Amino acid sequence: MLAKLKFLTLPKRIDSVFMLSAVLIIGIGNYSNLDLALADSMYDGVRGQFAGTANALADSLQSGMTLLAGAAILLAIWDALRPLLWSTSSRVALRVLALSAVLVPLGIYLLSAFSGVSCPTEVLRYGGLASYTRLLESVPAQASAMVCLPATGASHAWWLLALPLFFLPRRPRLAVLAGGVMLLCGLGLGWLQQLRGAQFFTHTLWSAWIASFLVYLLYQLLKADDALA
Repeated sequence: MLAKLKFLTLPKRIDSVFMLSAVLIIGIGNYSNLDLALADSMYDGVRGQFAGTANALADSLQSGMTLLAGAAILLAIWDALRPLLWSTSSRVALRVLALSAVLVPLGIYLLSAFSGVSCPTEVLRYGGLASYTRLLESVPAQASAMVCLPATGASHAWWLLALPLFFLPRRPRLAVLAGGVMLLCGLGLGWLQQLRGAQFFTHTLWSAWIASFLVYLLYQLLKADDALA
């Protein structure tokens, strides 16, 4: 499968969507104060903490997503050993779903480890010690050990962006609708993390972008691999 990667080209329309959306997120993060404005609205300066600090819902949902990911991986392993009586497209979608459950959180975590951009709770503006840093700015030498770009808090849910693949290729409109619902769910979980001061808004957007790209790339690779097998 990996040998076919160099021959894989993305459709121009999808390629343009990814490129334009990346430029848009960069513009929001580097040339606007939307991140700070939203974080300010969630921060209680009197109490010195974010509004959702004591909210355990995000942790519960993250645990639930981890269990779902485990179930998807086990089902994909079962399918590999004893093929399910599903259509070829559904089995490809299952493989993408299982791989996404592993690679999306892992990829987001590894990228955040190299970014060096601090979480809101670590920023001086909100009671921390680190400087607020945008994506294209150099990270100060005294940067916090906690990094949040892209956002890792809700990364355990972004693999669900692979679920709409089960509607392809026969029901593309339903796949788009399901993708929109999954995207809103991911953004909702990201919002809970923002309420806790665990990430900025554009950090969530970057996680969504990375997850979408990984899911799409995996789908293209496995679909091509299955067709050429």
